[in-house]
Amino acid sequence: SELPQDLQDYISSRFLQYGMDPELAYNNLIPLDVKMQGPDMIDAFLRHKHISHVYPVSIFPSLESSLNNIFLEDPQENMSRGNSIASDQDILDAQIDNYADAFDYDFNDDGNLDFGF
Repeated sequence: SELPQDLQDYISSRFLQYGMDPELAYNNLIPLDVKMQGPDMIDAFLRHKHISHVYPVSIFPSLESSLNNIFLEDPQENMSRGNSIASDQDILDAQIDNYADAFDYDFNDDGNLDFGF
């Protein structure tokens, strides 16, 4: 509730499309290091991440809104996996990348800053 309304609306729109509680998703999926940098960083981070599913919705539709089935990751990795089940290594790699992005601001890992000063 401390976030600007437009950011709250954006977060809601992203997570509600999967039937998730936006506040629960915000509290559990966005790294603290991102949140600590403020609303602009949260917005930039989310705009560069896909909401990925460990077990693909196309095969496991009942798990679509399960918090335990969702993680945030770069679009390229999500798209390249297709409807395969995400491995533990996929999830760990995404988590490491998310934390790195909180410091290097290069969300798509192309060597250029995607956010910052």
